[in-house]
Amino acid sequence: MRSLRQMSIWDVLGIGLILAVAVFSLILLVAPSIIVVIISFDTRAYVSFPPEGFTLRWYAEVFKQDKLVEAMLNSLQVGVTVTILCIALGVPTALACVRGRFRGKTALSVFVIVPHMVPGIVLGVAVLFAGALIGVSPSIWLQSISITVFILAVMVRTVQSRLMRLDPALEEAAANLRATAFQSLRTVTFPLLMPAILAGAVFTFVEGFDNLSVAIFTHGFRDRPLPVELLSLVQFTSSPLVAAVSGVQIVLAIVALVLVSISIGLDNVNE
Repeated sequence: MRSLRQMSIWDVLGIGLILAVAVFSLILLVAPSIIVVIISFDTRAYVSFPPEGFTLRWYAEVFKQDKLVEAMLNSLQVGVTVTILCIALGVPTALACVRGRFRGKTALSVFVIVPHMVPGIVLGVAVLFAGALIGVSPSIWLQSISITVFILAVMVRTVQSRLMRLDPALEEAAANLRATAFQSLRTVTFPLLMPAILAGAVFTFVEGFDNLSVAIFTHGFRDRPLPVELLSLVQFTSSPLVAAVSGVQIVLAIVALVLVSISIGLDNVNE
């Protein structure tokens, strides 16, 4: 790598510009979350910054609200259901797209990505209208299925990335040792894919738990998920309770990333 003295003024300016944009983008992403968490500890009964004091009152209040607790449980059910569906559909799809030798393999890969490229609002409205045509009412199951379609590409691409880096010679060696295709898949391929599967499961769970753009059109009247309940709460109150709910969601996302980092390491996902 060249030293700064060996670089031209344009190289130095380019590196400086990239670093400035990166730092600015990081601040835009992190600062709002930090402010929300700080506000959630304010002693005042309305949202204001900076806070006047420190209290855990609003976090205790979150778990005293029956609607919020029920919404959390609904979102938890959706997140778990979406994760299971993404694993069940995404892993075989990734295997077929990478190891398959059939016509239309590229079309299958593109078909999986397309729903993720469509805005969630558009997909939510489309699922709502399609369900109405066939007599399926909005419910927690319709919400789970629609979110699965929306984010399935996350699981597929995560597993694909890992699978493309695996040496096919490992599976060939298992075949030479008279292992069946299923035995090779179970004892060789799946253990090596496990870091990517776990990482994809965490990402899909967080997205299923926090999704608003699709869920707002597909949830049932009695199955309100937490993001929709939070949106309704924002419209009728300005107390730090809203910030406390957001703080809980931020903590859940951080815990999920920490668990992935501790269990498999983020560097191992795509290796």
